[in-house]
Amino acid sequence: MEAVLIIASIVGVIGIIIWAASLYEKKRSEALEYLATSMNFSFVRKTDDSLINTHEHFDLFEKGHSKRVSNIMIGDSGDMKITIADYKYTVGNGKNSSTYSQTIIIIQSAHLNLPHFALSPENFFHKIGGMFGYQDIDFTSHPVFSKKYLLRGKDEDLIRESFKDEVLDYYEKNNILCTEGNGDEFVYYKNSKRIPPKEIQAFLQDGIKLYGLLKIQSSGLH
Repeated sequence: MEAVLIIASIVGVIGIIIWAASLYEKKRSEALEYLATSMNFSFVRKTDDSLINTHEHFDLFEKGHSKRVSNIMIGDSGDMKITIADYKYTVGNGKNSSTYSQTIIIIQSAHLNLPHFALSPENFFHKIGGMFGYQDIDFTSHPVFSKKYLLRGKDEDLIRESFKDEVLDYYEKNNILCTEGNGDEFVYYKNSKRIPPKEIQAFLQDGIKLYGLLKIQSSGLH
C-alpha cells in the first residue's frame, strides 16, 4: 500500500509539473501574440518545418534533432524583413541528450551582402581546439573580442572586411551573442536563452543596430 501511495505521489508531482509548464507556455504565447499585434507583425503559435528548411544554410538549423519552431512573429521595418521565433532542438539521445531553447531573430535585406560566417562565445574546448588548428579568426586590434568570441567561416578575407572596428566594438559590448551571416540575411540569438516577451523589442533593437553596422561594412563586398 505504501509503495502505491509513493507511486501515486510521484505521478501527481509529474502531472503538476507538466500542467505548470503547459500553462507557462500558453501565457508566453499569449504575451508574444499581443506584442506581435502591437508591432503590426503577423503571429503563428505553431508551424511546420518551412522556416528551418529555408534556412538550412545556417549552422544553427543543422544541429541536433527534434527541431521545433514556435511563436513566430514576422514583419517589416524599413528595408528589413524581420522574423522572431522560439527555436528548440535536441542534441544526443536518452540520458545523454541536451535540449536547447532560444529566441532567434532573423533579419533579411537586399542591402546586406554578407560572407558566410558563424560567431559564438568562445569556450574552453574552442581554445583547446585552436591549439590543434581549429579555425578561429582573431583581430590583433581587438584582443577582447578575440578572447570572448569564436569566429569561423569559409572566406576569412571577406569576413575580415565585414568585421570592421565598429562591428568588433559592438560585439565586445555583447559578450554572449551568437550570430550567423550568409548573403542577404543574418540570424542572432543568445544560446539556450529564450527572451522574455517584455525584453523582445530591446533585443530586436540590438539586432537593428547590428544590421546598420553590417549593412555599412558589407555594402562594398561582392
